[in-house]
Amino acid sequence: MPSKFSTALKRAIQVVYSLAVWFAVFTCMACVIIVWAVTAMFVGVREAQTRFGNPVMAFCMRLTLSRVEVIRHPAFDPQRRSMYVQNHVNVMDAHAACCALSHAFCGVMHAWQFKIPFYGRIMRHAGGIPVQPGSANQFADVVAAARERVAQGLSILVYPEGHRTRDGEVHEFKKGAFLLARDIGLPIVPLATRGMFEMNRKGTWLFKPVKISIYVGAPIETVGLDNDEMLAVLSRTRTIIRDFAERGVLPVDAEPASPPVTA
Repeated sequence: MPSKFSTALKRAIQVVYSLAVWFAVFTCMACVIIVWAVTAMFVGVREAQTRFGNPVMAFCMRLTLSRVEVIRHPAFDPQRRSMYVQNHVNVMDAHAACCALSHAFCGVMHAWQFKIPFYGRIMRHAGGIPVQPGSANQFADVVAAARERVAQGLSILVYPEGHRTRDGEVHEFKKGAFLLARDIGLPIVPLATRGMFEMNRKGTWLFKPVKISIYVGAPIETVGLDNDEMLAVLSRTRTIIRDFAERGVLPVDAEPASPPVTA
């Protein structure tokens, strides 16, 4: 049984490590804002996002000292604009998405998140779509904003659980994101992460370096589907994400065309 001293020492090391991670990540994100603003004057906002914004956000994952592995389905097209559906675990979820995706994307998020220091400013630069709870025209406003972002060349990232998991399991998906994808003509692409809950979880600011695996699935077409068919897409997407996130199981047709990439 570990002694009280060894337990206290491990705790102290984790606290120091976690403080260093927070400092490094916020410093890195501040640099993102500066570099993005400067380079955008020469290559445009979205090109700057692809060249500099996303890679630096992805680099934040390395600052946790975690090993990141990305597995992509052979049918995944990295250049096709899509609706990426990701399980929601912790504050680094968007950074994990940046490790897996090579082109610019924006998120759909509660409006209050734009007030978070550094993160909120980056989300504005990225074209994030605010959701105003209680708005009478909430869905129509989001659809209009999403169409505008797609016209700008952006994909869209959503967390259909609506909240971060508290137990590491993938919870029920809300249907709004799936209906949004159909209405703006985007395919659904499952984006599942495994290990993020062990790295950091809701309710604590402490981090732990672990192995993170990210699976990017095959596109699931949505154009022309009715509501019942979209519910079937929702169920299929959740199953793919849950199987990988909770058990590390890939779909039977998901043998990668090349070895997994370590980000």
